[in-house]
Amino acid sequence: MRLRERFEQLTPAGRKTVIWSVLGVLLITLTVTGYHARSGRKQNQADSAGRDLRLEEDLMEKTIFREHRRKLEDLEGLVTTMQRELDRVAKEKAAADKEPLPEIPDADTVARTKEPFPPPMVPAKERKKVGKITVVKNDTLAKDLGGQKRRTVYLPPSFMEANLLTGFDAATSGSSKNSPEPLLLRIKTPAVLPNDVKAELSGCFVVAEAVGRLDKERADVRLVSLSCLSNEGRAVIDTPVKGFVTDSDSKVGLSGRVVSRMGAATVRAIVAGLFEGAGDAFKAAATTTSTSALGSTATIDSSQVGKSALGTGLSQGAQTMSDFYLDLVKQTTPVIEVGAAKKVTVIVAEGKELEIRDIRGEGLARHQPGGKR
Repeated sequence: MRLRERFEQLTPAGRKTVIWSVLGVLLITLTVTGYHARSGRKQNQADSAGRDLRLEEDLMEKTIFREHRRKLEDLEGLVTTMQRELDRVAKEKAAADKEPLPEIPDADTVARTKEPFPPPMVPAKERKKVGKITVVKNDTLAKDLGGQKRRTVYLPPSFMEANLLTGFDAATSGSSKNSPEPLLLRIKTPAVLPNDVKAELSGCFVVAEAVGRLDKERADVRLVSLSCLSNEGRAVIDTPVKGFVTDSDSKVGLSGRVVSRMGAATVRAIVAGLFEGAGDAFKAAATTTSTSALGSTATIDSSQVGKSALGTGLSQGAQTMSDFYLDLVKQTTPVIEVGAAKKVTVIVAEGKELEIRDIRGEGLARHQPGGKR
């Protein structure tokens, strides 16, 4: 209470001085307290960081030790595996050295037994594994059919990438199936056979036929024949094959642009029909029809002969033109237009025995690029 009485007895200037003094003391007290608290927090953070650093150093040492230990274990396993493989090879070599060589019969033994020599064994180096099938290479194998030796190779169902060399316009009318459009394809990659086996058919030609389908706006392509030539030009394969072609979207058939050129012919057929109707109208106007018990009789007035002749001529001429333009409309049905240089996939749908024919004479080889003339 005394402090309050003294404060009230002060002048306004003294009161203001006392208030600012108290506020200054409070501000200094808060500043000093905050500084000490911040210093203590930094010290705590430094202590915790030191502990984390020590923990991380220990963890890194343990990690490096484990990594070196794992690498040593891997090297020990690799050395053990290599030692086992060396032991196995040494055992196989020792067994092969102990195996006796086959006895070669002399001439007297062969003459006495009169038995042919056994077929020669195919060396291991001529055996190769293609995919999951072991194939023995024997280029001299031939078939004797009808007294003629022919070499053959079997092509199972397969697929291969190709380029379309010729563009075409496939008709979409019903009669187009009887006259399909021919086209030529060139194979650019080896054929992919079953079991991940590939056959070298790059550069071969495929002849095919195309028919337009207006409902799909595509051209269905069917294979006709496969033609290949050896690098030396002395052997050729030319045989019919069955299959189809897919576009870059993996759908059957080749996509194209639908083109219709029958608009003008249709308009002309309509105009010819209008003239035909006008001629019939002129003819009917110049004719008088009378009906009796004997039937209907048509008569032409002498003054309307020219009008009737004009109507008849106009009607018959217009009918002839209308028939002509109708035939033209039937011939100009929509077509599927497919351009050349298109990348497609050729699919052989049925396995085929390909006959390798030897070319008699050196006509093709002599004119081959780089060949001797």
